[in-house]
Amino acid sequence: MIFLFISMFMLFFKWQRFIFILISLEFLMLSLFLSLSTVLSEMMFFYFMCFSVISSILGMVVMVGNMKIYGNDQCIF
Repeated sequence: MIFLFISMFMLFFKWQRFIFILISLEFLMLSLFLSLSTVLSEMMFFYFMCFSVISSILGMVVMVGNMKIYGNDQCIF
């Protein structure tokens, strides 16, 4: 529950920078891990974990690519 609280506040107060959006999405994913770890079966939890790792890697690739092209991390907004 605390990770959900931290991620919502981070999204609310620091939405201008892309790195903080990525960090808050990681905190949201961590809160989903903690809440769904007892509900889901092992195979669904593995699929969920793979999806979260792939999405976080793609987010970092997008951020590095945008910083390379535009020179700052506020290029989306």
